[in-house]
Amino acid sequence: TPRKAILIGAGYMGRALSMHFDMAEKGFNLIGIFDKKPSLSGQTICNLPIHSMERLDEFCRENKPDIAILCIPKESAHDVTETLIQLGVKGFWNFSHYDLALKYPDIQVENVHFGDSLMTLSYRLNN
Repeated sequence: TPRKAILIGAGYMGRALSMHFDMAEKGFNLIGIFDKKPSLSGQTICNLPIHSMERLDEFCRENKPDIAILCIPKESAHDVTETLIQLGVKGFWNFSHYDLALKYPDIQVENVHFGDSLMTLSYRLNN
């Protein structure tokens, strides 16, 4: 069975991931998208409505997602992660540049740092 995933942050990164990354092929079912910007509420991405962050608690209690994909600013990551852990989310695909693994050793985290990848490529080219 595919793992249920929610996306937090429907900006450029969140939209790109949800539209161009085949999550189902990797064993994930994107079931909800959330953003704090009121202007995005009600818009759709991949046939899923973008919900206000105010709906996060209710949605998670009803749908019990396993994974949260964080495409939010570093400053927002701490509070959002606290809420999601309390709601039962156990895994995070983290694009926020906030190191969740240090603060929450009991959750599974995959941190994605594009800057690190670019620096690694640069290093390889120079050596």
